[in-house]
Amino acid sequence: MSNVTKLRTISQEEEQARASKGVVFVIDDDAGIRSAYKRLFDIEGFLCVTFESAEAFLLRFEEATSHLSGPRCLLCDVSLPGMSGLDLQVEIQQRQDVMPVIFMSGVSSEVEVVRAYKEGGYAFLLKPLDLDELLDTIESALRLSESRRVRKQEAQDLKALVTQLTDREKSVIALVLEGLTNPQIGERLHIALRTVKVHRQHAMQKLGVTSVVELARLAERTSF
Repeated sequence: MSNVTKLRTISQEEEQARASKGVVFVIDDDAGIRSAYKRLFDIEGFLCVTFESAEAFLLRFEEATSHLSGPRCLLCDVSLPGMSGLDLQVEIQQRQDVMPVIFMSGVSSEVEVVRAYKEGGYAFLLKPLDLDELLDTIESALRLSESRRVRKQEAQDLKALVTQLTDREKSVIALVLEGLTNPQIGERLHIALRTVKVHRQHAMQKLGVTSVVELARLAERTSF
């Protein structure tokens, strides 16, 4: 193995280690400010990826970190050339991304602040930023990002379980959750008692539950 390959591998490992702690995207049209934030977050052990505009972020952010896993947040200037930070927030919300957005601005009206929070913004910081407040906000946003990611993954996993069920199995399980007994379910669906039991058993096996209590808890987190 060549030294070049070794260096590349070490770099990738370090990049993933930083991403595991947190990826901080920074959007600011001032190159000097972008460099300053990158140095700061590098020192703190985060992976920092910077962009000069909202359009550049939308174009490149997935490609830049699609191979990395970890919580992430966006630190974004409100006033940007082209698409504003607030308009970008709307786009992120439409994509149902779990990434918290932290806005920063030198001069902002109450209207901008209200809109930022209304559109789902996580925090609004005024420049010059207080270093401790910034880092506390970043760490809090990354914790929220991880929590959202876990909930989203759980929802996807549950949805995948439910999609395994046949239409008849879904109908049986729905009636089980209504509190109907097997004979009542058979009567409601016009099927034999033995058939009800078979569908019920197969459905619960697919869902990974062994009791009606477990089934009810699962149903609280998804729909049949």
